[in-house]
Amino acid sequence: MHPHEKLARREMDLIQAGDDAGVAALYSADFVLHYPGRNPLAGTYSDVEEFLSRLGRLFEGGTVERELHDALGSDRHAIQLLTVTGSARGRSHKWNAVIVMHVRDMQFTEAWFHFDDQYSLDEFLISLDR
Repeated sequence: MHPHEKLARREMDLIQAGDDAGVAALYSADFVLHYPGRNPLAGTYSDVEEFLSRLGRLFEGGTVERELHDALGSDRHAIQLLTVTGSARGRSHKWNAVIVMHVRDMQFTEAWFHFDDQYSLDEFLISLDR
């Protein structure tokens, strides 16, 4: 197993364990996150805490559950294939995601999210922001 695949799997294990400090240690100080779409989360973030804060407000009182389908690694990247289920405000939605993460010195430096049905995810996230 490639070390970057192990890193991607480790992140999921730490998330499942609720180890926020452990998860944070996997990200470089200059980490950048790219979230696509036309929804309240869409944008480029140089502060992962800002993204998590927005996510928390959007799903306040609800849940976001990530299930790892597979992880892959190469010399420069780690990739997670996920099934995600989000529920809040009496609504729920399930989607597939691919997260491509650039890795430097065994830390994530940049991440790009990709979704199987961007339009339906946008509609769901917009409905939570009303």
